[in-house]
This record gives sequence, structure tokens and C-alpha cells, in this order.
Amino acid sequence: MSPMKVLIEGVSPLAKRLIATIFVLTFVVGGSDNCVADEIERDLKAIAAAGPMGIGSKQARAARDRLVSRGVAVLPRLLTSTDTANPVAANWYRSAYQRIVSVESRKDRPQFPIKYFKLFVRDSNHQGRVRRLVLQLLDQREPGFRDELIPRLLDDREFRTDAVAAALKRGDSAQKQGKTNVGLNAYQTAFEHARDVGQITLAARKLRGLGRDVSIIKHMGFVIDWYLIGPFDAPGTTGFELLLPPEKKIDLKAQYDGKDGRSIRWKRYRTDDPMGQLNLIRTVAQVKEAVCYAYTELESPKDQPVQVRCGADDNCTIWLNGELIFRRLQWLNGTRLDRFTADARLKKGTNRLLVKVCQGPQHKNPAVPNNWSMQLRFCDSRGTGVVLKSLLPPLDN
Repeated sequence: MSPMKVLIEGVSPLAKRLIATIFVLTFVVGGSDNCVADEIERDLKAIAAAGPMGIGSKQARAARDRLVSRGVAVLPRLLTSTDTANPVAANWYRSAYQRIVSVESRKDRPQFPIKYFKLFVRDSNHQGRVRRLVLQLLDQREPGFRDELIPRLLDDREFRTDAVAAALKRGDSAQKQGKTNVGLNAYQTAFEHARDVGQITLAARKLRGLGRDVSIIKHMGFVIDWYLIGPFDAPGTTGFELLLPPEKKIDLKAQYDGKDGRSIRWKRYRTDDPMGQLNLIRTVAQVKEAVCYAYTELESPKDQPVQVRCGADDNCTIWLNGELIFRRLQWLNGTRLDRFTADARLKKGTNRLLVKVCQGPQHKNPAVPNNWSMQLRFCDSRGTGVVLKSLLPPLDN
């Protein structure tokens, strides 16, 4: 394999031209040959082979040190290598990057590939933690670049929160200058792109303060109308695997034997929580070691791919139109916005949604409360809510 092919392997098209330029300046002009590129590739692979419990650590450390000795020339290839699912290898790659940067920064005239760094930071396909490291360096070398970049990253998974914060700041600044329409637009931008609870509620409050009516529930696509049934008995942590009647058939008129000998039946509920969260202790029962189910029917105007984003305490299983689309065995999990994501497909017309939520034993620390809750929403791949019509009967029926 040629040096050039080795260097650009796995690199996005946007960055290849810059790497080619760096290659010419560093390898060709410097008189390097195929052996250098092959050695770099071997060192990267040695790091990639590292694993937990010290597996391959000796070889990885030696490879890291050899890469560091090559200086800034290897930074583009090194940075692309950090896009790995192997956290141990990623740590070694980041360590090499940081050492190279430290050594180069101490020189009188550091020579960093600034243009490539800018492309790297803009590319959301790269690992977020490393993009932040590179941006920190650009803050020192290219003052003002961050302020130019961040506002454009409203849908970036790593920098979305920063971009929304910038939009909120612009809105506040415009308001102080009496530019109401500019402020409104900035707050609206923040509201539409925010995925952090604090930022969502703040942007909504700013907009309402300026007379604009906004609904967090509709905007985020939270499901708030349900039938609930429970608690079913689930000793210890057995609830996740228990096959209980609602999983076999939905019969909203049925009555079952529940926990502690109580008779349970489906009951209608609509949450008034501003972020669509259901407090199951309040709506079902204050119990431990139990299971409840939430059921609803939603109308979609068309066939459409969606994401189901959810959170539950302790864990949840989700069926859409009878198909299992998500299950996660994780106790003491906590309900947090968009904790989990599952791809799904809504069909035009009626869609039936069933959610199973477990409640585990008391935490070993008696002071820790046994919360029981869930939150679920439908959205597109960017996190913008999909508005669906509830087909459940009104609460006053």
C-alpha cells in the first residue's frame, strides 16, 4: 500500500485534499518512503489491538511513543484513528495527540495543520471528545474561530448544547438593545434545537415572556395520554423477564390479580408534567418489586420512520404495533431525557404502543428513594418531535 493510501484510509472526503497537501510537505519533501507510512500504520494497529485488563498495553505504549516522536506529521492520521469503538485504543490515540501537541506548542514557531484541524472539528462523524481537544488548540491558535463555528452546530451531537447557549445569549443581547424581533428569532432557534431540559424550559420561558405561545410537549413529541395498569407482583428483580397478561393481549376491560392480593384494572391517565414524565408511584402505587404497563393508541398521518426516545426508572420494554422495538435490563437507571433511543416505523392510521416499566427492590442505602417513572417521545433523527394524535377517549368519558 502506498504512503498516501495509508494516510487517507478511513478519512472523510472533505479532509482528503488537506491530508494530501500535508503528505507532500512532510513525507515527499522530507525524503520519506513507503517504509515510514507502513511503520505508522503498524503502530496504529498495535494501539488498536489494546484492550481492557492491560491487554496489549506494552505494545501500545511503545507504538504511542514512536508516533509521538514523528511529530505533527502524523496528527491527521492519528486523529482519524480515534474514531473507534475501542475505548482503550481511543485513550492511547488521545494520549499520543496530546503529547505531540505539548511538544510542538513549546517551539518558537509551532507548525500545526490548522486547516485540517478546522475541518476535523466541523465533521460530526468524528469522536466528540477529540473534537473538543482540537477546538481547545484552535482557541489558542485561531482566536475567534470558536465564535464563528459554534452557532452553526445546532444539530451537532457534540456541540448542540454550546450552539443553543450561543443562541440564547444572542437573544438576551438583542433584548437589551431593544431588538425584539431579533431576540424572538434567536430564542425560537434555541427552542427548536435544544435537547437539554434546562435549555428547553429556558427558551420556552423567554418566548412566552415575549408573547409567543409554545408547547414543549408538542415540540418534543412527548406521549402524555395513557392507560395504566399495575402493580403486578415481581419479587426481587424478576419483573423484567416475567411474561404478564398485557404482553399477551390488550384488554382494557380486564381485571387481574395484582401485588399484595389487590385487584387491578386499566385506568386512564394524562400527565401534566411539562416534560411528559409519568410519576408511577403517584399514578400506580408506592411499592417495590413490581411491574406496571402503559398503553396508548396514536394516529400517524402517514407511514414514517421515527425514533422512540425514552427513559424509565427502573427499566422498560417497548412494543409498537405488537413488535418488540426496545428492551433494556438496567436497574437503578433513572428517568432522563432521551436516555435511550430505538428506531421504529409508524404506519399511517392507528398505532398501538405498549410499555412495560419495572420497579426494583429498595436500594441498599435506605436513604435512596425508590423512584418509579417513565418518559417517552417520538421524534425524527435530529430529535425534533413528531406530532401524533391521541386516539384515547377523553378523560371525562
